[in-house]
Amino acid sequence: MVELHMNKKPSQAVAFLNRLGRDLAGAGLLVMTGLVTADVLLRRLFNAPIIFADEVSGYLLVLVTLMGIGYTLQEDAHIQVTMFIDRLTPRKRIFLRIIVCAFSIFYLGILVSLTGQLAWESFDQKSFSPTPSQLPLFPFQLAMPLACLFLLFQLIIEMIRAVHYLSLPQPPIPEKKD
Repeated sequence: MVELHMNKKPSQAVAFLNRLGRDLAGAGLLVMTGLVTADVLLRRLFNAPIIFADEVSGYLLVLVTLMGIGYTLQEDAHIQVTMFIDRLTPRKRIFLRIIVCAFSIFYLGILVSLTGQLAWESFDQKSFSPTPSQLPLFPFQLAMPLACLFLLFQLIIEMIRAVHYLSLPQPPIPEKKD
């Protein structure tokens, strides 16, 4: 692909946030795997399960799922069915990408606002989970608006790139990843 000729700092900052999200997702996956393994072993061997294992694993599953989405978009690694898109001209593909980015940015703006409001209310009201573990909800809920924000930033970068490509006399043909 043709490299984007724009200020590199916003793009680099977003790439850093995406790597941070990827690393948090990886750490969450490790903690979740360790927690579930320890819970199974303790339950089977000593009949002493970890009381919060299922709950925290569920929260970590959300973190793992959401925090890597911006990085996945950055790497163009989302699952795609391209039998329709492959038949479009490069210019039409780029135009379609702009439309998808615009709708996604709108939707994610709403999602960042609503999930941020939820996390803030949990922090402000000092909300705890209604389970025997009584874990504070805010740290786990904060992953939602952060992950949506990371994805929102990446979508903005993608849209700027697409608009730039559309302005070229001969738009580049996107490379296919296997």
